[in-house]
Amino acid sequence: MNIVQVGPYPLFADCIKGGVESSVFGLAQELANSHIVDVFDLPRIGGKDIVERKGSLTIHRYANTGKYNQDAVDRGKEMLRDIVALHPDIVHIHGTGLISSVLYKAVKSYGIPVLLTVHGLLHVEKKNALLKHPSLKHLYQLIVQSRTEFDVLNEADHIIVDTEYVANQIKYLHAKKKITHLPWMYVVPQGIQSHFLTLQPINTNQQYILSVGSISRRKGHLLLIKAFDKVHRAIPDVHLVIAGTLTENEYFSQMQREIEKLHLSQFVQTHSNIAQEDLLTHYQKASLFALHSQEESQGIALVEAMAVGLPVVSTTVGGIPFVVKDGETGLLSKYGDVDAFADNLIKLLKNDDLRKRMSQDARNAAQSYSWQNLAKAIETIYGRILTNTPKGARVTD
Repeated sequence: MNIVQVGPYPLFADCIKGGVESSVFGLAQELANSHIVDVFDLPRIGGKDIVERKGSLTIHRYANTGKYNQDAVDRGKEMLRDIVALHPDIVHIHGTGLISSVLYKAVKSYGIPVLLTVHGLLHVEKKNALLKHPSLKHLYQLIVQSRTEFDVLNEADHIIVDTEYVANQIKYLHAKKKITHLPWMYVVPQGIQSHFLTLQPINTNQQYILSVGSISRRKGHLLLIKAFDKVHRAIPDVHLVIAGTLTENEYFSQMQREIEKLHLSQFVQTHSNIAQEDLLTHYQKASLFALHSQEESQGIALVEAMAVGLPVVSTTVGGIPFVVKDGETGLLSKYGDVDAFADNLIKLLKNDDLRKRMSQDARNAAQSYSWQNLAKAIETIYGRILTNTPKGARVTD
């Protein structure tokens, strides 16, 4: 089968930035073991036009010649030309942003079978951001990005969502007539790289809490720092490590000021744009994983942590409860409840037996997120689309 994937693809395998990059990378690598796969990376500011061939996997990269992400659409005609020239059996587009929407409709107009993966709803993310942090910027983002997202959802016939939570949100948008067309949905979670499933812990004399996620307001690192202050007062020798791609500079500055204000500089490490090798070491040394997120469709970092055997302390928002089972693989509390979040961290740090039991349960639960298993489910979806199988049973993980 000749398969085209469209979505952000990492520049380097040892420096994957964000969940969507991780998903496109993991799926493409697995599919290339038995198919011809061409990946069309989204145009990057400061990037170069280049084609990289690695066996049955080819990566097509395009430079964004403008100053903003919206300018990437200017390369859309060339990307479409190159996609059509490959005569693919199916095109799989990731995301509901502007260029994904434009390419989806264009590919569909050529009569090429096309599938869309929705990596969380931009409408929900931007709406939450506006409600919690009102600003003209957030209002503008909500209006513009929601309109684009609704447009592509109305065009889509088949979509993959990573949790039932996202599927339910799309059904709600349809019920509220935000979208007039309800696509056929397949629930297949985003997978993790295989090395997380075999990573072994490194024993240290120090207790570490690890948090991995883009350095942005949505990930709730500022609230995590406030919760850690309470944890540190209860357990003075505990340390917190925050690692992720820097996407909001001002928010990162707020985090640094809060750390200094609470006199936690010796106990909190922050790493932006960390290399994969260093990140894996932090996973191995950690005792717990913590993420005080205000919105997640799934949260790949949560699954990565579980695969390493880290119990997860997180929030009850979005798709997190579909991934982290409260009381089994972690402990969940409401977003914004700093005291409850801190208490969950303290409970696990002080209870070795509970932490060990959750660690094993987390490892077991993460096994189903291997790309080897998930790629098979997605191949089944491709087959159904290509054979025009009538809408019937839903494919799950």
